[in-house]
Amino acid sequence: MVARKNDAHTFESKGENLLKTSFIYGPNASGKSSFLEALTNLRQAILFSANNTETDPLPYTPFLASEESKDKPVFFELVFTVVGTLEGVYRYNFSFLRDRMVAENLTKISATGTEENYISRKEQEITLGKAFEDAKVLIGKVRKETLFLSVAAQFNSRTGLDILNALKDSLNIISGITYMRYQNFTVKMFKDDSEYKEHILQYLKMADFCISGGHAEEVDVNRVDIKDGQGEFSASKRIAKRIALFFQHSVYDKENQKTGSFKLPLDMESVGTQRFTSVLGPIIDTLKNGKVLLIDEFDSSLHPLLTKFIVDLFESSETNKHNAQLIVTTHDTSLLSYRDDFLKDQFWFTDKDEFGSAKLFSLAEFTIRNDTEFAKKYLEGRFGALPFINPVKK
Repeated sequence: MVARKNDAHTFESKGENLLKTSFIYGPNASGKSSFLEALTNLRQAILFSANNTETDPLPYTPFLASEESKDKPVFFELVFTVVGTLEGVYRYNFSFLRDRMVAENLTKISATGTEENYISRKEQEITLGKAFEDAKVLIGKVRKETLFLSVAAQFNSRTGLDILNALKDSLNIISGITYMRYQNFTVKMFKDDSEYKEHILQYLKMADFCISGGHAEEVDVNRVDIKDGQGEFSASKRIAKRIALFFQHSVYDKENQKTGSFKLPLDMESVGTQRFTSVLGPIIDTLKNGKVLLIDEFDSSLHPLLTKFIVDLFESSETNKHNAQLIVTTHDTSLLSYRDDFLKDQFWFTDKDEFGSAKLFSLAEFTIRNDTEFAKKYLEGRFGALPFINPVKK
Protein backbone atom coordinates (compact mmCIF):
# COMPACT_ATOMS: atom_id res chain seq x y z
CA MET A 1 0.00 0.00 0.00
CA VAL A 2 1.28 3.47 -0.95
CA ALA A 3 1.95 6.22 1.61
CA ARG A 4 3.60 9.58 2.06
CA LYS A 5 7.34 9.33 2.63
CA ASN A 6 8.38 8.57 6.19
CA ASP A 7 11.72 6.88 6.74
CA ALA A 8 10.52 5.00 9.83
CA HIS A 9 7.47 3.43 8.21
CA THR A 10 8.05 3.43 4.44
CA PHE A 11 10.61 2.47 1.82
CA GLU A 12 11.00 3.58 -1.77
CA SER A 13 10.38 1.17 -4.63
CA LYS A 14 10.23 2.26 -8.27
CA GLY A 15 9.39 5.83 -7.34
CA GLU A 16 6.64 4.88 -4.85
CA ASN A 17 6.76 5.13 -1.05
CA LEU A 18 5.44 1.80 0.21
CA LEU A 19 4.36 1.00 3.74
CA LYS A 20 6.15 -1.62 5.80
CA THR A 21 2.97 -2.47 7.73
CA SER A 22 -0.77 -1.97 7.22
CA PHE A 23 -3.72 -2.83 9.47
CA ILE A 24 -7.26 -3.46 8.22
CA TYR A 25 -10.17 -3.04 10.65
CA GLY A 26 -13.88 -3.58 10.23
CA PRO A 27 -16.89 -5.47 11.58
CA ASN A 28 -17.44 -9.15 10.90
CA ALA A 29 -18.75 -9.85 7.38
CA SER A 30 -17.46 -6.48 6.12
CA GLY A 31 -15.01 -7.91 3.58
CA LYS A 32 -11.71 -8.15 5.50
CA SER A 33 -11.24 -11.88 5.02
CA SER A 34 -12.64 -11.65 1.49
CA PHE A 35 -9.79 -9.29 0.63
CA LEU A 36 -7.22 -11.93 1.60
CA GLU A 37 -9.28 -14.71 0.04
CA ALA A 38 -9.29 -12.81 -3.26
CA LEU A 39 -5.49 -12.58 -3.20
CA THR A 40 -5.28 -16.28 -2.37
CA ASN A 41 -7.55 -17.20 -5.28
CA LEU A 42 -5.64 -14.91 -7.63
CA ARG A 43 -2.34 -16.52 -6.63
CA GLN A 44 -3.75 -20.05 -6.90
CA ALA A 45 -5.18 -19.35 -10.35
CA ILE A 46 -1.84 -18.08 -11.65
CA LEU A 47 0.11 -20.99 -10.20
CA PHE A 48 -2.23 -23.87 -10.96
CA SER A 49 -4.86 -23.04 -13.60
CA ALA A 50 -2.76 -24.81 -16.26
CA ASN A 51 -3.75 -28.03 -14.49
CA ASN A 52 -7.50 -27.35 -14.81
CA THR A 53 -9.59 -29.70 -16.89
CA GLU A 54 -12.76 -28.90 -18.82
CA THR A 55 -14.86 -30.44 -16.07
CA ASP A 56 -13.28 -28.38 -13.26
CA PRO A 57 -15.48 -25.41 -12.29
CA LEU A 58 -13.57 -22.17 -11.70
CA PRO A 59 -13.88 -20.52 -8.24
CA TYR A 60 -16.60 -18.19 -9.50
CA THR A 61 -18.24 -16.30 -6.63
CA PRO A 62 -20.03 -13.20 -7.98
CA PHE A 63 -21.63 -10.50 -5.83
CA LEU A 64 -25.04 -12.07 -5.29
CA ALA A 65 -26.64 -9.05 -3.61
CA SER A 66 -26.88 -7.23 -6.95
CA GLU A 67 -29.15 -8.32 -9.79
CA GLU A 68 -26.81 -6.51 -12.19
CA SER A 69 -23.59 -8.24 -11.14
CA LYS A 70 -24.63 -11.74 -10.09
CA ASP A 71 -24.07 -13.16 -13.60
CA LYS A 72 -21.11 -10.98 -14.58
CA PRO A 73 -17.46 -12.10 -14.65
CA VAL A 74 -15.36 -11.90 -11.49
CA PHE A 75 -12.40 -9.54 -12.00
CA PHE A 76 -8.99 -9.68 -10.26
CA GLU A 77 -6.13 -7.20 -10.68
CA LEU A 78 -2.70 -6.93 -9.09
CA VAL A 79 0.04 -4.30 -9.51
CA PHE A 80 3.43 -5.64 -8.40
CA THR A 81 7.18 -5.13 -8.67
CA VAL A 82 9.58 -7.71 -10.07
CA VAL A 83 13.31 -7.70 -9.29
CA GLY A 84 15.99 -9.48 -11.28
CA THR A 85 15.81 -10.30 -14.99
CA LEU A 86 12.43 -8.66 -15.63
CA GLU A 87 12.87 -5.85 -13.11
CA GLY A 88 10.01 -3.35 -13.24
CA VAL A 89 6.41 -2.62 -12.31
CA TYR A 90 3.66 -4.81 -13.79
CA ARG A 91 -0.14 -4.85 -13.82
CA TYR A 92 -1.83 -8.20 -14.25
CA ASN A 93 -5.56 -8.81 -14.38
CA PHE A 94 -8.02 -11.43 -15.49
CA SER A 95 -11.77 -12.06 -15.36
CA PHE A 96 -13.71 -15.30 -15.55
CA LEU A 97 -17.06 -17.01 -15.36
CA ARG A 98 -17.77 -20.44 -13.93
CA ASP A 99 -16.60 -22.29 -17.05
CA ARG A 100 -14.08 -20.03 -18.82
CA MET A 101 -11.64 -17.15 -18.72
CA VAL A 102 -13.16 -14.01 -20.23
CA ALA A 103 -10.12 -11.71 -20.33
CA GLU A 104 -6.45 -11.64 -19.32
CA ASN A 105 -3.93 -8.81 -19.51
CA LEU A 106 -0.30 -8.36 -18.47
CA THR A 107 1.28 -4.91 -18.86
CA LYS A 108 4.68 -3.50 -17.95
CA ILE A 109 4.60 0.09 -16.69
CA SER A 110 7.73 2.21 -17.21
CA ALA A 111 8.99 4.92 -14.85
CA THR A 112 7.51 7.55 -17.19
CA GLY A 113 4.10 5.89 -17.13
CA THR A 114 4.18 4.40 -20.61
CA GLU A 115 2.80 0.88 -20.92
CA GLU A 116 3.96 -2.17 -22.88
CA ASN A 117 1.42 -4.94 -23.40
CA TYR A 118 2.76 -8.42 -22.77
CA ILE A 119 -0.55 -10.36 -22.87
CA SER A 120 -3.92 -9.17 -24.24
CA ARG A 121 -6.72 -11.72 -24.22
CA LYS A 122 -10.44 -11.68 -24.92
CA GLU A 123 -11.94 -15.14 -24.55
CA GLN A 124 -9.70 -17.29 -26.80
CA GLU A 125 -8.28 -14.41 -28.86
CA ILE A 126 -4.76 -13.88 -27.51
CA THR A 127 -2.19 -11.27 -28.58
CA LEU A 128 1.36 -11.37 -27.23
CA GLY A 129 4.12 -8.78 -26.98
CA LYS A 130 7.79 -9.33 -27.81
CA ALA A 131 8.55 -10.53 -24.28
CA PHE A 132 6.46 -13.64 -24.98
CA GLU A 133 7.96 -14.41 -28.39
CA ASP A 134 8.92 -17.90 -27.21
CA ALA A 135 5.32 -18.62 -26.15
CA LYS A 136 3.45 -17.76 -29.37
CA VAL A 137 3.29 -21.44 -30.30
CA LEU A 138 1.04 -21.93 -27.25
CA ILE A 139 -1.74 -19.59 -28.36
CA GLY A 140 -3.82 -22.35 -29.92
CA LYS A 141 -3.15 -24.74 -27.04
CA VAL A 142 -4.56 -22.66 -24.18
CA ARG A 143 -7.91 -24.06 -23.05
CA LYS A 144 -10.75 -21.74 -22.10
CA GLU A 145 -10.56 -22.62 -18.40
CA THR A 146 -6.84 -21.85 -18.03
CA LEU A 147 -4.77 -18.67 -17.79
CA PHE A 148 -2.25 -18.09 -20.56
CA LEU A 149 0.38 -16.97 -18.01
CA SER A 150 0.01 -20.25 -16.12
CA VAL A 151 0.30 -22.31 -19.32
CA ALA A 152 3.29 -20.29 -20.57
CA ALA A 153 5.16 -20.93 -17.32
CA GLN A 154 4.30 -24.64 -17.45
CA PHE A 155 5.87 -24.83 -20.93
CA ASN A 156 9.00 -23.01 -19.71
CA SER A 157 8.48 -19.63 -21.35
CA ARG A 158 11.24 -17.51 -19.84
CA THR A 159 9.04 -14.47 -19.21
CA GLY A 160 6.14 -16.61 -18.01
CA LEU A 161 8.35 -18.41 -15.51
CA ASP A 162 9.92 -15.20 -14.20
CA ILE A 163 6.54 -13.53 -13.66
CA LEU A 164 4.96 -16.64 -12.12
CA ASN A 165 7.92 -17.22 -9.79
CA ALA A 166 7.86 -13.58 -8.69
CA LEU A 167 4.21 -13.93 -7.68
CA LYS A 168 4.71 -17.37 -6.15
CA ASP A 169 7.75 -16.47 -4.10
CA SER A 170 6.81 -12.98 -2.92
CA LEU A 171 3.49 -13.67 -1.14
CA ASN A 172 2.83 -15.53 2.11
CA ILE A 173 -0.87 -15.56 2.97
CA ILE A 174 -2.11 -16.96 6.31
CA SER A 175 -5.86 -17.42 6.53
CA GLY A 176 -8.12 -19.94 8.23
CA ILE A 177 -7.64 -22.48 5.44
CA THR A 178 -3.83 -22.13 5.30
CA TYR A 179 -3.08 -21.87 9.03
CA MET A 180 -2.06 -25.52 9.51
CA ARG A 181 0.00 -25.47 6.30
CA TYR A 182 2.11 -22.68 7.72
CA GLN A 183 2.44 -24.48 11.06
CA ASN A 184 3.88 -27.41 9.12
CA PHE A 185 6.18 -24.96 7.31
CA THR A 186 7.45 -23.64 10.66
CA VAL A 187 8.05 -27.16 11.97
CA LYS A 188 9.97 -28.11 8.82
CA MET A 189 12.13 -25.00 8.97
CA PHE A 190 12.82 -25.63 12.66
CA LYS A 191 13.98 -29.14 11.82
CA ASP A 192 15.94 -28.46 8.63
CA ASP A 193 17.46 -25.00 9.04
CA SER A 194 19.57 -24.09 12.08
CA GLU A 195 19.25 -20.36 11.36
CA TYR A 196 15.44 -20.55 11.36
CA LYS A 197 15.54 -22.66 14.53
CA GLU A 198 17.72 -20.09 16.28
CA HIS A 199 15.38 -17.23 15.31
CA ILE A 200 12.23 -19.14 16.34
CA LEU A 201 13.65 -19.97 19.78
CA GLN A 202 14.97 -16.42 20.18
CA TYR A 203 11.54 -14.87 19.50
CA LEU A 204 9.74 -17.41 21.72
CA LYS A 205 12.06 -16.50 24.60
CA MET A 206 11.65 -12.78 23.93
CA ALA A 207 7.86 -13.25 23.96
CA ASP A 208 8.07 -14.80 27.45
CA PHE A 209 6.52 -18.22 26.84
CA CYS A 210 8.82 -19.79 29.51
CA ILE A 211 10.53 -21.85 26.81
CA SER A 212 14.22 -22.60 27.34
CA GLY A 213 14.90 -24.71 24.23
CA GLY A 214 13.40 -27.04 21.70
CA HIS A 215 13.92 -29.77 19.16
CA ALA A 216 12.07 -31.63 16.38
CA GLU A 217 11.67 -35.37 16.25
CA GLU A 218 9.74 -37.99 14.30
CA VAL A 219 6.80 -39.45 16.20
CA ASP A 220 4.17 -42.13 15.63
CA VAL A 221 0.58 -41.02 15.23
CA ASN A 222 -2.60 -43.03 14.94
CA ARG A 223 -4.42 -42.41 11.69
CA VAL A 224 -8.04 -43.50 11.39
CA ASP A 225 -9.20 -44.53 7.92
CA ILE A 226 -12.96 -44.40 7.34
CA LYS A 227 -14.32 -46.89 4.84
CA ASP A 228 -17.81 -47.21 3.45
CA GLY A 229 -18.76 -50.81 2.81
CA GLN A 230 -22.24 -51.79 1.68
CA GLY A 231 -23.87 -48.73 3.18
CA GLU A 232 -22.02 -48.93 6.50
CA PHE A 233 -19.00 -47.02 7.70
CA SER A 234 -16.11 -48.79 9.38
CA ALA A 235 -12.87 -47.45 10.84
CA SER A 236 -9.41 -48.96 10.89
CA LYS A 237 -6.33 -47.62 12.65
CA ARG A 238 -2.83 -47.46 11.23
CA ILE A 239 0.44 -46.04 12.47
CA ALA A 240 1.84 -43.05 10.54
CA LYS A 241 4.88 -40.84 11.04
CA ARG A 242 5.11 -37.07 11.37
CA ILE A 243 7.63 -34.49 12.55
CA ALA A 244 6.67 -32.89 15.87
CA LEU A 245 8.08 -29.90 17.74
CA PHE A 246 8.95 -30.25 21.42
CA PHE A 247 9.80 -27.33 23.70
CA GLN A 248 11.83 -27.48 26.92
CA HIS A 249 10.51 -25.88 30.12
CA SER A 250 12.49 -25.50 33.32
CA VAL A 251 11.72 -27.35 36.59
CA TYR A 252 12.38 -25.60 39.95
CA ASP A 253 12.57 -26.76 43.55
CA LYS A 254 10.85 -25.08 46.49
CA GLU A 255 13.73 -22.60 46.80
CA ASN A 256 13.10 -21.62 43.14
CA GLN A 257 16.38 -23.16 42.07
CA LYS A 258 16.41 -24.75 38.61
CA THR A 259 16.76 -28.51 38.91
CA GLY A 260 16.06 -29.74 35.38
CA SER A 261 13.59 -29.47 32.54
CA PHE A 262 10.66 -31.25 30.92
CA LYS A 263 9.47 -31.24 27.32
CA LEU A 264 6.03 -30.63 25.84
CA PRO A 265 4.91 -31.24 22.26
CA LEU A 266 3.66 -28.14 20.46
CA ASP A 267 0.09 -29.46 20.41
CA MET A 268 0.09 -29.55 24.25
CA GLU A 269 1.25 -25.96 24.57
CA SER A 270 -1.24 -23.15 25.09
CA VAL A 271 -3.32 -22.04 22.09
CA GLY A 272 -1.46 -18.74 22.12
CA THR A 273 1.92 -20.49 22.03
CA GLN A 274 0.76 -22.69 19.15
CA ARG A 275 -0.56 -19.71 17.21
CA PHE A 276 2.55 -17.59 17.78
CA THR A 277 4.90 -20.47 16.90
CA SER A 278 2.95 -21.28 13.73
CA VAL A 279 3.26 -17.75 12.32
CA LEU A 280 6.96 -17.43 13.21
CA GLY A 281 8.06 -19.56 10.24
CA PRO A 282 6.42 -17.36 7.58
CA ILE A 283 7.37 -14.20 9.51
CA ILE A 284 11.05 -15.10 9.52
CA ASP A 285 10.90 -16.27 5.90
CA THR A 286 9.20 -13.01 4.87
CA LEU A 287 11.74 -10.83 6.70
CA LYS A 288 14.70 -12.80 5.39
CA ASN A 289 13.61 -12.70 1.74
CA GLY A 290 11.82 -9.34 1.48
CA LYS A 291 8.39 -10.84 0.82
CA VAL A 292 4.85 -9.69 1.58
CA LEU A 293 3.04 -11.43 4.45
CA LEU A 294 -0.75 -11.21 4.82
CA ILE A 295 -2.38 -12.56 7.99
CA ASP A 296 -6.12 -12.85 8.55
CA GLU A 297 -7.43 -12.41 12.12
CA PHE A 298 -3.96 -11.29 13.20
CA ASP A 299 -4.86 -10.94 16.87
CA SER A 300 -6.50 -14.37 17.20
CA SER A 301 -5.24 -15.98 20.45
CA LEU A 302 -2.43 -13.42 20.73
CA HIS A 303 -1.96 -10.83 23.48
CA PRO A 304 -1.88 -7.23 22.18
CA LEU A 305 1.78 -6.92 23.21
CA LEU A 306 2.59 -9.94 21.05
CA THR A 307 0.90 -8.42 17.99
CA LYS A 308 2.89 -5.21 18.62
CA PHE A 309 6.07 -7.31 18.94
CA ILE A 310 5.45 -8.86 15.50
CA VAL A 311 4.67 -5.47 13.97
CA ASP A 312 7.90 -4.05 15.42
CA LEU A 313 9.90 -6.78 13.66
CA PHE A 314 8.68 -5.37 10.34
CA GLU A 315 9.01 -1.71 11.38
CA SER A 316 12.62 -2.09 12.56
CA SER A 317 15.46 -1.51 10.10
CA GLU A 318 17.51 -4.00 12.11
CA THR A 319 15.16 -6.98 11.69
CA ASN A 320 13.63 -5.89 8.36
CA LYS A 321 16.66 -5.23 6.18
CA HIS A 322 15.03 -6.33 2.90
CA ASN A 323 11.87 -4.18 2.94
CA ALA A 324 9.43 -6.97 3.75
CA GLN A 325 5.79 -5.95 4.20
CA LEU A 326 3.10 -7.02 6.65
CA ILE A 327 -0.62 -6.58 5.93
CA VAL A 328 -3.10 -7.88 8.50
CA THR A 329 -6.80 -7.89 9.28
CA THR A 330 -7.48 -7.37 12.96
CA HIS A 331 -9.85 -6.27 15.71
CA ASP A 332 -6.95 -5.30 18.01
CA THR A 333 -7.64 -1.61 18.68
CA SER A 334 -4.51 -1.34 20.83
CA LEU A 335 -2.54 -0.79 17.62
CA LEU A 336 -4.70 2.27 16.96
CA SER A 337 -3.65 3.53 20.39
CA TYR A 338 0.01 3.78 19.37
CA ARG A 339 -0.66 7.15 17.75
CA ASP A 340 2.98 8.29 17.86
CA ASP A 341 4.30 4.97 16.52
CA PHE A 342 2.37 4.83 13.23
CA LEU A 343 1.09 6.94 10.34
CA LYS A 344 -2.58 7.46 9.57
CA ASP A 345 -1.80 5.88 6.18
CA GLN A 346 -1.17 2.53 7.88
CA PHE A 347 -4.73 2.13 9.17
CA TRP A 348 -7.45 0.90 6.81
CA PHE A 349 -11.11 0.05 7.27
CA THR A 350 -13.67 -2.12 5.53
CA ASP A 351 -17.36 -1.33 5.68
CA LYS A 352 -20.53 -2.32 3.88
CA ASP A 353 -23.22 0.00 2.61
CA GLU A 354 -26.96 -0.64 2.93
CA PHE A 355 -26.85 -2.74 -0.26
CA GLY A 356 -24.17 -5.13 1.06
CA SER A 357 -21.34 -3.73 -1.06
CA ALA A 358 -17.96 -3.56 0.73
CA LYS A 359 -15.43 -0.76 0.44
CA LEU A 360 -11.85 -0.31 1.67
CA PHE A 361 -10.70 3.13 2.83
CA SER A 362 -7.83 4.67 4.80
CA LEU A 363 -7.69 6.66 8.02
CA ALA A 364 -5.62 9.16 6.02
CA GLU A 365 -8.82 10.15 4.19
CA PHE A 366 -10.16 11.72 7.41
CA THR A 367 -9.23 15.24 8.50
CA ILE A 368 -8.34 14.81 12.16
CA ARG A 369 -5.97 16.49 14.59
CA ASN A 370 -2.54 14.99 15.22
CA ASP A 371 -3.34 14.49 18.91
CA THR A 372 -6.52 12.52 18.17
CA GLU A 373 -6.90 9.22 20.04
CA PHE A 374 -7.54 6.96 17.04
CA ALA A 375 -8.76 3.94 19.03
CA LYS A 376 -11.27 6.02 21.02
CA LYS A 377 -12.64 7.71 17.91
CA TYR A 378 -12.85 4.39 16.06
CA LEU A 379 -14.87 2.75 18.83
CA GLU A 380 -17.11 5.83 18.90
CA GLY A 381 -17.90 5.15 15.25
CA ARG A 382 -16.21 8.31 13.90
CA PHE A 383 -14.61 6.34 11.04
CA GLY A 384 -17.47 3.92 10.42
CA ALA A 385 -16.44 0.26 10.01
CA LEU A 386 -18.25 -0.83 13.18
CA PRO A 387 -21.08 -3.35 13.55
CA PHE A 388 -24.52 -1.91 14.23
CA ILE A 389 -25.87 -4.00 17.10
CA ASN A 390 -29.51 -3.82 18.04
CA PRO A 391 -29.88 -3.89 21.84
CA VAL A 392 -31.69 -6.86 23.35
CA LYS A 393 -35.19 -5.93 24.46
CA LYS A 394 -35.93 -6.84 28.06
